[in-house]
Amino acid sequence: MTSEKQNTSAFPSYWSEALVSLSAKDSVMRELIKRYRCVPFTAHASVLQSILRAIVGQQISNKAAATLWERLSHAKEGRWESFLLVTPTEKLRTLGLNPRKIAAMKEVAWRYASKRWSEEGFAAMTDEEVVCEIESIRGLGAWSAMSVLIFALQRPDVFPLADFGVRQALVNLYFPDQNVISVGRSALKSRVELLANVWAPYRTVATWFLWRSLENTPLDKESE
Repeated sequence: MTSEKQNTSAFPSYWSEALVSLSAKDSVMRELIKRYRCVPFTAHASVLQSILRAIVGQQISNKAAATLWERLSHAKEGRWESFLLVTPTEKLRTLGLNPRKIAAMKEVAWRYASKRWSEEGFAAMTDEEVVCEIESIRGLGAWSAMSVLIFALQRPDVFPLADFGVRQALVNLYFPDQNVISVGRSALKSRVELLANVWAPYRTVATWFLWRSLENTPLDKESE
């Protein structure tokens, strides 16, 4: 069993500048920042861990995902990629993973072990390239890619409109005449885009405060 740092609590380098910018542009965001600015941003320790956590969390509650991730972390010996490649499927199933998740995690592990993927490689990619790479794994979609961009790579201008929590916060704060379904539809897309464009180039930070307004864990998952 190994002990390693699972995440870090430190604001990205652009955070202070983003708070000033968002506060100046949007009165609603200004009030959210006043209320929640001391809540720490918890980053994932690596892109690899971020992808694996996204797979673990698919189609289960945030609480269940946290429990399963902790169980895997305690069972792991050595590096994640080695552990996943050498551990039999049957053993991973006893830890709580279904066959689809196991297949996806083993594929991710193989890509890291074979050097097809690397932390340095992801860091050098554009946001669009990161999304393309992650979605090339069967079962991973936009939610997983957004999680990596925000929590591992800490890119400043990510806006995951497909996230249920983001849409709920938009309804609560900006579009009270809508609901979480309609706010994501094309008919309202232009209004949402206009609002999100106000937050650029710090839409990641705006997203964080939208989540905080719900007093909820970020990235409430939907099936991919």
